[in-house]
Formats: sequence, C-alpha cells, structure tokens
Amino acid sequence: MKKIALISPKGNAFGKNKKLLAFLEETNGMESFRALWTGPNLGLITIAALFPEDWIVEYIDENYTTIDYDKEYDMVCISAMTQQIVNAYQIIEKFKSQNVLTVIGGIHATVLPDEAAQHADVVMVGEGERTWPQFISDYECGNVKRAYKDDSGKRFQFENHVMPRYDLLKGYNYPIITLQTTRGCPHDCSFCCASKVFGSGYRRKSNTDILQELDLIKKMFPDALILFADDNFLVHRKECKNLLKEMMELDIRWLAQTDVSISQDDELLELMVLSGCQWVVIGFESVHFDSLYQLDNKNWKLKQLSGYDQAIEKIQSFGIGVYGTFIVGLDEDDINVFEETENFIKQNKLYGVNVTVPTPLPGTRLRDKLKEEDRILVDDWSCYTFWDVTIQPKKMRINELEEGLLRIYKNIFDDSQIYQRLVHMRQLAKSRIQIMKNSKQREGVL
Repeated sequence: MKKIALISPKGNAFGKNKKLLAFLEETNGMESFRALWTGPNLGLITIAALFPEDWIVEYIDENYTTIDYDKEYDMVCISAMTQQIVNAYQIIEKFKSQNVLTVIGGIHATVLPDEAAQHADVVMVGEGERTWPQFISDYECGNVKRAYKDDSGKRFQFENHVMPRYDLLKGYNYPIITLQTTRGCPHDCSFCCASKVFGSGYRRKSNTDILQELDLIKKMFPDALILFADDNFLVHRKECKNLLKEMMELDIRWLAQTDVSISQDDELLELMVLSGCQWVVIGFESVHFDSLYQLDNKNWKLKQLSGYDQAIEKIQSFGIGVYGTFIVGLDEDDINVFEETENFIKQNKLYGVNVTVPTPLPGTRLRDKLKEEDRILVDDWSCYTFWDVTIQPKKMRINELEEGLLRIYKNIFDDSQIYQRLVHMRQLAKSRIQIMKNSKQREGVL
C-alpha cells in the first residue's frame, strides 16, 4: 500500500508590496476578493482519482495547514502556479533529501518543463488525464521516466473523465468549492497562456456529468459557494441553458468567469438567477481604447469596449453582481489610467474588482515582447503575483505604477464606497427576488 501526499504550496497571492498587502489584508469589503484566491487545487484532487484505490492519498493545502516533513510518504506530488513555484521547489528539495519520489505538474511546469526537471524527479507536462495513467503503470513496474507528455496532438475530451476527490477537502474551511466544465480558449490574450496550454478549441463535459459533480459537492458541502473554474463558463449557450434549467432543482449558490456577451441574452440571465448565480467575473482588462488594441488576437475585447457600461447595467439589473478585473500599466497607459479606471468602477457600481499590473508570465506573448525589449526587471518567480511590478512600464515610472495601483484600491474600498455598493446590491437583490416571484407565478399558471 502506497502513501501519497498531494501538496498545493503556499504562494504570495496578494503580492510582496508591504503597503498594498497591508491594505488588502486589513480593509473591509474584500471578502469576494479573498474568496477567489483561496479555493482548493482542483488539479490535485482530480489526479487523486487516478491513483489505485488501495493507495492512501492525502491532500495538503499549505495556505491552510503546515507540511509534516516527518511523515513518511512514498510519493509527493505538487501542482503550482508561477507565484508558488519557488516555494514548490523548496518543498521538493526537502522531500528529495528523504529519498521520497517527487512529481511536479501544473501550468508552470507545463510551460517550463526543463526548469521543473532541475528540481523534481518527474515532470508532468499538460493534462493529467492524458499522462497520469502511463506514469502510474511505469511506477508500479519500477520504470519511471523523467518526464511525461502526451505527444499525440489530441486534447482530453472528458469522455472518460474522473470525478475529483472532493472528499479530500473535508476539514478545510474553503469559502469556495470549484469545479471545471470546459477547457480551451480561442482568444490568445497576450498576458495569458491558457490557449497554449489547453488549446484554442472548447471542450466540455456533458450536462449529465456536470450535474452529477454538482450533486456530490452539494451533499458534501451543503452551504458552499460554487465556482465554475472555467476560463469562460457560458460559451455554449444551448447546452448551458439546459444545464441551468436542471440546476434550478439543486438549490445552490454559484459564480463563474464569463464575458460581457451574456448581457445580450435575457433568457440566459434569467436562468442564471433562477439557478443560483450570485455574481460573475468579467475580464474588462482596460477602459483605454489603445491599451485594448491587440491585447487578444482578434481584438474581441476592444470591440466590446463601447458597450461595457450598458452590458454591466443589464447584467446587474437581473440581480447578478459583476466582478470586474482590470490591468493598469499597459504600454499605452499613462498616469491618467488610474483615475479613468477608478471612475469606471465607481460609475458602474461594480460588485467587486481585481486590479493588477502587467505580469510577464512564462509562455505568454507579453513575456516574449518585453524580453525582446529588455524591460523585464525581475526573474524571481515569487514576485509574479500580478500585484508586484516586475517590468519597466512604458509611459510611467515604476513608483507611479505602484502608487497608482494602491490608490485605486484605497479609493474603491473606502468606507463610503463600500456603503454605496452595499446599497446598490440590496437594490439588485430586489430584482432577483422579483424574477423568482415571476417565475413561480408562471409555473402556477402553467
């Protein structure tokens, strides 16, 4: 019987800037902000389901608990994002000194497998469902390779997907429980490597499988807020509407990442409300026309800019909060971007916000461009938090970017602004209640 530790390393989720970090940790009204960054590692609990049934698997989230290095394991598996990777390598070295087999996967190791191979015994490149079965077979035969990568050119299609081991999350007080229904993104944004890692085409679980997963989460975590951890949850409209109709029977609360196009579909918005949607995360990225140009390969977000205000108003009129994400300090941004972004947030009464700075993550077009221009200031991956300045801005000084970012947060989350958003959300709640009443009345007539 083998003993396995699955470890999600502690990272620097809120950055290293002491002033900004102190503000984010101490201010009121940041509950939704923190919740988005404190969910479980879905990749780890998914590959947990691929181990033989008689193996003992332990899930360790270092953000919530400490690692017991005196405990004996046959294998330690780590999944890490870039801002976690330095700590991940340190954890690996400690276990390697005890002759424990170390395995690393996740988005950073997938993009930089040669770097990861300098630390871990085994590197998993790409989607675990494609590589893990072969690794387990080799392990049991005593013939483990240094790296595992699916070279077939095919993407995992979810036909034979496994149910994540949500039971391993028991004992963790997660504010959000995540599940994934799709993979792939066609937009190829310059700052993101999702399309490179998961491909440009969407792949989706069946509604039957999604509902089964939701039902399990509901039974295990009755009061949980559920996050659909897809890059864009509501792309396939017909299937999504059918799913939302089925979800109406589950009595759950959920949120998801999506885009402004949902504002054009009243039926979809109503079904979202009736199925328990609380708020949606939308990447507006910038309110500056020039900054949006070529940010994604089709200029899709640039084309939506003129309709941002109306889209937000429409979505929130249904009682669904809009949580907007923005990047300040892009090449066409000057110091006016801070006030422009702040005004946009206030005028549109956004439910919540996440404002970050350009971060040249490995595997992105942004990194390639900035490296060519010799504008990358920091190679320490632990600083790649989205809140720490790691590049030389084009139209402002480094300290202006740092101070501008902090100023936005202070102005958006002062007591008066928090109160105004609270009042606005109470008004939106009335819209939600009315939609539910109307739905019940229609059911009564039918």
